[in-house]
Amino acid sequence: MPRRTTAWAGSALLFAGLYLGLPWIAVRVDATLGWPPLPSALRWAGAALLVLGAAGLAWCLSLFARSGGGTPNPIDPPKVLVTSGPFAWTRNPIIGSHALAAFGVALLVASPAMVLFVVAIGAVVPGLVAHEERVLERRFGEAYVRYRDVVPRWIPRPPRRQS
Repeated sequence: MPRRTTAWAGSALLFAGLYLGLPWIAVRVDATLGWPPLPSALRWAGAALLVLGAAGLAWCLSLFARSGGGTPNPIDPPKVLVTSGPFAWTRNPIIGSHALAAFGVALLVASPAMVLFVVAIGAVVPGLVAHEERVLERRFGEAYVRYRDVVPRWIPRPPRRQS
């Protein structure tokens, strides 16, 4: 199987696990522990967050493929540093989009355990990002350093106009 196909298949499996498998497990954990579901009014907010996060992911992944010539999977990463679209606002729009979508799923399925799972996953993200930034600096050198120095890591900020 070609590397690109394997990379996208691996990403699809990760998405299935995060957005189908983990909620399924979380709902079972809630039932086992006797935890009541979250208020049903939160489901609408969850749906909105899921749609927003999924749209962000779709945008980012399309940029990785079109502009970067790669995938989000480390076995076939972008060949070109992607700095346009949401990557011009924050260095980690994929992680931010995943956070919105996963938290949206937690609210949509009304699962306290899923909320805890999302928070637990979020706790390890800073370490993964630090590793990824070292890899990007080695791969793209000065271009990544300039990008890193201008674009914030987490909180999106409109790009600065060049004078």
